Amino acid sequence: MNENDRYYQHTLELLEESYLEADARGDVAGGSGSGGGLERWERKRRVLVGAFDHDGSWLDVGCANGLLMETLTTWAREKGLQVEPYGLELSPRIAEAARRRLPHWAGRIWSGNVMTWEPQMRFDYVTVIAESVPATARHDLVERLITRFLSSTGRLIFSIYMPRPPEAPPELPPASAVLKRFGYGVKGEAEARIDGELKVSTAWLDVTSARPSL
Repeated sequence: MNENDRYYQHTLELLEESYLEADARGDVAGGSGSGGGLERWERKRRVLVGAFDHDGSWLDVGCANGLLMETLTTWAREKGLQVEPYGLELSPRIAEAARRRLPHWAGRIWSGNVMTWEPQMRFDYVTVIAESVPATARHDLVERLITRFLSSTGRLIFSIYMPRPPEAPPELPPASAVLKRFGYGVKGEAEARIDGELKVSTAWLDVTSARPSL
């Protein structure tokens, strides 16, 4: 097993059972990776909808139990936008649980590793967190999403969440700084804080202006 494979295996070992157990006891926020209940979950996740500014299809990479698929589409409707959600989940067990929870979207929830899985369509939006892949693979992740997942006018929404398993630097860099370090232009950025503590840093780029400047 190589270093990258160990990363994904460790991610599953760290998160899979806790997510499934949370869902089983009715804690949908916990099943989506956030403690503290739905209200706290929303305060951390609603920031993402700021990157949506037109109708379109959307893939949530690391969709877990599909809670973000449900809620972000509602938040988008509040802005007058129609967003069609799809999900990709590393864990086949979590993906199957999401399909059972959201049977009307069962055909839209896939299981696979974002670095090897081949999409069946192109998307207008893709959301992804940095921790979906090892730190050494994050530039490749961004490039792969731009070239293989997004439409020619699509938007990538790149986020760093707290906490950041399975490995975490001592300080949280802004998501925009990560994209800029890779040489990409950033269209916009936002953050979510609770009691002054940074919980989510997000930034987005458009395919039309995303080519590395380095």
